[in-house]
Amino acid sequence: MTDGSSSTPTPDTGPESGASPTGRSTRQRLATGGSTLALAMMLANAGNYVLNLYLGRALGPADFSDANLMVTLMLSTTALSLGLEMVTARFVARLEATHRPEAARDVVRRLRRVAWIAGVGLALVLGAGAPVWQDVFNTASPWPFVVLAAGLPCYLAQSVGRGALQGTLRFEALALTFLVEMVVRLVVGILLVALGYGVMGATIGLSLSLVATWAVVAVLVGRVPAQRVADALSGTELRTYAGLVSVLLLAQIVANNSDVLVAKASLSPEAAGVYAAVALVGRAIFYLAWSVATVVFPVAAAAEPGKSGVLRGGLLIVGALGSACALGGLLVGGPILEIVLGEDYGGVSRLLAGYAVATTLFALANLAASVRLAQGRVDASWLVMAGAVLQVALLLVLRGDATELVWAQVVAMTALVVGVSTHHALVVRREEHPAPDQDQPQDQPQDQQQGGPQR
Repeated sequence: MTDGSSSTPTPDTGPESGASPTGRSTRQRLATGGSTLALAMMLANAGNYVLNLYLGRALGPADFSDANLMVTLMLSTTALSLGLEMVTARFVARLEATHRPEAARDVVRRLRRVAWIAGVGLALVLGAGAPVWQDVFNTASPWPFVVLAAGLPCYLAQSVGRGALQGTLRFEALALTFLVEMVVRLVVGILLVALGYGVMGATIGLSLSLVATWAVVAVLVGRVPAQRVADALSGTELRTYAGLVSVLLLAQIVANNSDVLVAKASLSPEAAGVYAAVALVGRAIFYLAWSVATVVFPVAAAAEPGKSGVLRGGLLIVGALGSACALGGLLVGGPILEIVLGEDYGGVSRLLAGYAVATTLFALANLAASVRLAQGRVDASWLVMAGAVLQVALLLVLRGDATELVWAQVVAMTALVVGVSTHHALVVRREEHPAPDQDQPQDQPQDQQQGGPQR
């Protein structure tokens, strides 16, 4: 066990000593760090869009399909990566708030080990099975699978480091990691494709961006103790909370991808291609809103139940961002896509605006659910899952054209927001007026009072 005087280098972690999550210093850090993180994620998304546009023009349809497959395979591990990040952020924030930095670093060490084991396992499946995957996905070469597999362990390992930065409110450092990932992917990918390396060049850029991000995150987080500390969290508590997180992440996967799959199966190839472009642009709203959730999550985790006031501010920011994007899509979305992608995309302004409304509604519900999840409660996450299932059901019924698909999502997400809002109002009322036999002390985190995160 190491004590507070350990020589192990540690980052500048957590809120200042004695500062509450709602104190002035922390609010300033949230404002500046959150703005920096939002800007960095916006630039990272813009860079990825630029790379996709370049690859679409530089590669033929077949090669672009292979390159896009590599990105899709990497994104398929996002649920595991985000799960590790959210679990790390939640417990690091809680432990730092209770002045237990050694226990927080122990959590990082243990989850980092889990990430490496899972990453190596995925790499072996993808890399060793490359000839099989080549046949399954009908690609020109098996080697891109091997190259991508080499970067997957680093991808999962860096997610734990990002969670540590998030949990200690180091948002400027977290923003740097997103910029590094984008710059390496963009520069290396474009350079190698321009030199004639095609799909392999694009995949090398993708894999190297994951390795570079891991290296930067490892430096920012610093060393963690090699031994377990006495007051560390139990493995059962970590696994239980990881299970809770998986509910929200699975709901996100269903809600964010079901419409594209239904469009691909139901619409003509041309109509499905136009819809895919609309979805690609519209989803940027969700990922931009996720930067707000990233800032709110550790603050809500460190605050006492019912004492965190950051949710209201986060909802206002997400609502304002979404409204601006919906208005922009309605006014200039179609003409801009026509300039960038071609004349087939010029008449999608209304589709973009509707898609932006649906995405904004989902982002609002997701933010509310993530705050409850930070407090160890999965109830709102199940509501998000119900909303995602409702969306799938409506999409299967209303799939005559792209307009019907967008309206199906607007209806489903409106119902979701109503459900989450009603649930939140009931929770607030119950917390403000608890029943006498349900009173419990408020001087410790709720999940510690009841023996772990509660379902």
